[in-house]
Amino acid sequence: MPERVPDGYPGRVTRTHDDVVREAMHEMPYGIYVIGSSRDGRPNAMIADWVMQVSFSPRLVLVAMENDATTLGAVRESRAFTVSLLQQQNNGMALAARFVQPRRAEKVRGRSEGAAAREVDKLADVEYSATARGCPILTDALMWLDCEAEQFLPAGDHTLVIGRVLDGAVTGTGDPLTSTYTGWVYSG
Repeated sequence: MPERVPDGYPGRVTRTHDDVVREAMHEMPYGIYVIGSSRDGRPNAMIADWVMQVSFSPRLVLVAMENDATTLGAVRESRAFTVSLLQQQNNGMALAARFVQPRRAEKVRGRSEGAAAREVDKLADVEYSATARGCPILTDALMWLDCEAEQFLPAGDHTLVIGRVLDGAVTGTGDPLTSTYTGWVYSG
């Protein structure tokens, strides 16, 4: 039986405890990052918002990736990845929208057979440079990091990748693109 939670509409709307917790988690702000990888000389990138620094010495960052992400598979093989923080300026929202979709369209439920068979090149027509190991760094990013994956930790339906920061720079000005700015939610 769902627990009755006061919500401004007594007697009309019933929310479960899980609904309330999910809504609370939706309020946690996140940066909008593009995680770059490369496999067999072919660069790829995905959007991520669960990214954080976890150590000063050595400099380590953590990125959470879905267990079936193409990028995670590439990072497991090469141990290399990049982090590009998008910015509100320079059309950051439009750039972010390119990376929200999965590389393999079949991951999105409800697509037609033809649409599900499609593979998306999210870097097509996007300006970027590549690290020595072939991982993309977006030209319009606010900042970037080049990382060496050191640990892969299972965490439910995601894998936490801890990477040593090898290089990085601030390359833009302005404000970082965040979930608060975009209104996007990837939580709960």
